[in-house]
Amino acid sequence: MNDINTCFYSPGTYKHATCTHTHYCIFNNNRILLENSIHELETELHQRITDLKFIKNEGTPNCADYEATRERITILNKDLENLRKSRNKIIENKEVKGYGFQ
Repeated sequence: MNDINTCFYSPGTYKHATCTHTHYCIFNNNRILLENSIHELETELHQRITDLKFIKNEGTPNCADYEATRERITILNKDLENLRKSRNKIIENKEVKGYGFQ
């Protein structure tokens, strides 16, 4: 398997002649946006899970906080699953265009 986080420029006019991941290049703006979106959702999910644990352990006078946090965790999990599936389609199946070298 190629390292999708390493890209080598080639000397000459065709800079990506030695690129080993032409469908998911680290220099592609679409890939950068996708990876940033995944990272942001993962960060928020981790924070929401931490919040939920705090609410369970410490209690809260408002059970709406608990339900809202649970609902947000469900939404975040679904969004993350969809983004990860899209990333897998790009990397493994090479089904989606627009993420290769530019």
